[in-house]
Amino acid sequence: MRYTTLSGIAALATVLANGVGAVPAVAGGSGSGIPVACDTAALINAINTAPAGSTLVLARHCTYHLNSAYAGDDGLPPIDKQLTIEGRDSTIVRDGVAAGTFRIFHVTSTGDLRLDDVTIRGGDALGDGGGILVDPSGMLKLNEVILDNNTTAQEGGGVDVEGGATAYITRSEFTFNNAAEGGGGLQSDGTVTTDGVVFSRNFAVDGGAIDHEGGDSIYRNTILKNNASSNDGGGIDLDGGTAQFINSKILNNTTAGATGGGIWNAASLTLIKTEVAGNVAGGANGQGGGIYEDTGTLVLQYSSVDRNSANGSGTSQAGGIFNTGGAVTLDRSEVNNNASTVAPGGVWTDTQFMVTGSEIRNNIPTNCDGSPVIVTGCTG
Repeated sequence: MRYTTLSGIAALATVLANGVGAVPAVAGGSGSGIPVACDTAALINAINTAPAGSTLVLARHCTYHLNSAYAGDDGLPPIDKQLTIEGRDSTIVRDGVAAGTFRIFHVTSTGDLRLDDVTIRGGDALGDGGGILVDPSGMLKLNEVILDNNTTAQEGGGVDVEGGATAYITRSEFTFNNAAEGGGGLQSDGTVTTDGVVFSRNFAVDGGAIDHEGGDSIYRNTILKNNASSNDGGGIDLDGGTAQFINSKILNNTTAGATGGGIWNAASLTLIKTEVAGNVAGGANGQGGGIYEDTGTLVLQYSSVDRNSANGSGTSQAGGIFNTGGAVTLDRSEVNNNASTVAPGGVWTDTQFMVTGSEIRNNIPTNCDGSPVIVTGCTG
């Protein structure tokens, strides 16, 4: 299991100043509770019969194989009560093509599921949420959980958090998940808080790692790396709601489409002490290797947009930031060392930025020359 450093004092102070508290504690791995033998039928029976508020303790290092759906599109009984599952390094897996198509967990509107130290692998849903689906008003807490190789024909390859639902995710990984629509790793439409989470090598049409269509979310100490999309937002696609990235990294993500190698934003996005680097908009006439801003609000505080590129054919522009009608603030931040096929390599914008103590330099072929509006203080 990979771990990421928890929030520093400065980041925590920023979050508290914005009125957002720390991530609630999730299941702690104490080993007390109802033991579940290393047997799939035993797991299904335990979920069905455990009283609300119970803790199920899985067999250590066990793999629970799901060979068929429990009902409909769900591999296990729907979670309609408060239930904690302590995995003890166990795995719950859908067993290949012969098993049919179904997700692993479904949290209903009355459900509150807490997963600790478990791998969720191979879910394949026709509906939203390849690994886990959380219905409106439902709650999900993940700690040291791996979402791996889950797939959906719709949204949220790893996890889908519906509007009105809540998810807290700590020290977890989303790897090799796929969505035929949005959110290869995570579809975030409700309230989502992460801390110490890694999204790696996920794929979707929009939002290779995360597709964010609504709700208010905070991604703290979170890494989005080596994810890909075929349309918009190799790392993350934001269409609505608000999102903050704090002490985070958005690295080496790619879109084969035209816009937003790292980030595509039409919502309200704040980056605080966050690095956007090495991302690529690789499609023809690409725009915004690091960030594509589409009429939303973008604030960078103590953050960097560095070494990104829009390197497709034609008039690919703005390896750093491409802004069309959005409200952008650079606050003690930098847009440096980005590249594009044609000028400008750093920033293209049709609206003036608000700039405080920031710099745009060493971009090629130019920093801002060739943009309809030249950002205040940008030269060359």
